[in-house]
Amino acid sequence: MRLSRSSAWSLLPLTVLLAAAGYRTPPAPAPAAVADFTQGIITTRVSLPGNPYDKLLNRIDPTKGNIQGQVQQLAASLTAAEKLQFQEASKNLSPAMTIGALMLPRKGTLYCRGKEVRATTDALTYHLENYFNNATNKGLLRIASQSAPQNVNYTYDAASVKRTWQSIVVTTTDYTLRPTTETELVAGYPSQKTTYTIKPGADAAPSDVPGQLPNKPVALDVWTSKQIPQSLNFAHPVYVNEAHGITRLVVYFDKERKQQLRYEFTNVQLKPVTDQDLKISTTAPVLDYAKDATQIGMKTLALIFGGGPQASSNSDE
Repeated sequence: MRLSRSSAWSLLPLTVLLAAAGYRTPPAPAPAAVADFTQGIITTRVSLPGNPYDKLLNRIDPTKGNIQGQVQQLAASLTAAEKLQFQEASKNLSPAMTIGALMLPRKGTLYCRGKEVRATTDALTYHLENYFNNATNKGLLRIASQSAPQNVNYTYDAASVKRTWQSIVVTTTDYTLRPTTETELVAGYPSQKTTYTIKPGADAAPSDVPGQLPNKPVALDVWTSKQIPQSLNFAHPVYVNEAHGITRLVVYFDKERKQQLRYEFTNVQLKPVTDQDLKISTTAPVLDYAKDATQIGMKTLALIFGGGPQASSNSDE
């Protein structure tokens, strides 16, 4: 029905009266409250935004096996224009970010129950499972080749692996911390952003090698949620002393913030977690990191860099 101009004007006094009376359009309903996370399954994603290898390698699924075949099929599917675009984008990429794109485990799953958590993930050349008990500060890790019957199994305590796993340590000595009022829902959980910016002189100058990154990230954006346990931060390669669980972490390696790493929760399910969900099946020998760190390191490097890509028999749950 079309209103005449006079009819439209006649409605104006009514709108004025409603406004004067305090009438407002009903606000949008607030997001439903979510329960504190104590038990369930969390899926995670790691990416390198802007990295040309990252975009391509996201098309490969290590859990489907035959990674070499997937790589060949992907290469054959690229158009001449896509190949040229890839080459141009790769020119200014640091060697470290290239290697990172190839070695990165992109998707992960966390099985959490109380103080216990098992993380499982797949990269192009390896499958990794990591169980940790926060009550005892002890864990068990298994890493297996995607292409050969090779694996490394070892037990550890938090103190013995801390210096090895935390390849990037963010402290207030080197970084200026700034909490913000910015919040965002990450996998359904309200998360607050904190920024970290490196202080002048805190980082040694990088070498003259083209594309070389600084020895420390120039900045970080960290989102945390009060409803996610801080104990789930144990497996991050980046150590940030946050009081709550980290739901998203963005690391900037250059001043232009073009070369970065992003870790985030993608889904959180509140559901019972069984003993089987937390179990890692290992094969002998099971080493002890406190005693066999050198042997574990050498075997792990050999497995990661020499274990693929070929056909895979390992798969994630």
